[in-house]
Amino acid sequence: VNYKTAQKISVTERGDPNNLELKRVFSTFDKNGDGFITKQELRESLKNIRMFMTESEVEEMVVKLDANGDGLIDFDEFRILCKAIDDDDDGGGGEEFERLGEEGEILKEAFDVFDRDKDGLITVEELGSVLCSLGLKEGDKIEDCKAMIRKVDIDGDGMVNFDEFKTMMKNGGRLVSAF
Repeated sequence: VNYKTAQKISVTERGDPNNLELKRVFSTFDKNGDGFITKQELRESLKNIRMFMTESEVEEMVVKLDANGDGLIDFDEFRILCKAIDDDDDGGGGEEFERLGEEGEILKEAFDVFDRDKDGLITVEELGSVLCSLGLKEGDKIEDCKAMIRKVDIDGDGMVNFDEFKTMMKNGGRLVSAF
């Protein structure tokens, strides 16, 4: 992503109704509230959701996201990351998550963050735990978590499997509001 692309997205998505949700998630990463995510803040936030990365892996991630070259991730750059993960703007539609590749790997890594016991299912408890570790109040109430899971639980077992997770993401789902 280059700077002109970041500017274009910044201008065209200001009216995006999901900005409030993204800003809430961004603020959980931006520990000191200065409007930027530092490498240290990113690494600590990822560690809180049990995604352990080396300093060099975090550095590589920041370099990829840092459109303006300031060594920090601002909100627009964070939004570009989120868009790359769960949007189908590249014309690939839902099929992009079906094929093996970087997008599919990112989706599996996202699923694994929630599937803490690695049994292939996201339970109400796992969802609540991850949301709480991100500082999101939705994780505090079991009923809220159950309602989020019901929205995507196709087979009715009260949990989310990887196929259901993929379907949610292919349909532009957000991890909190559409879950």
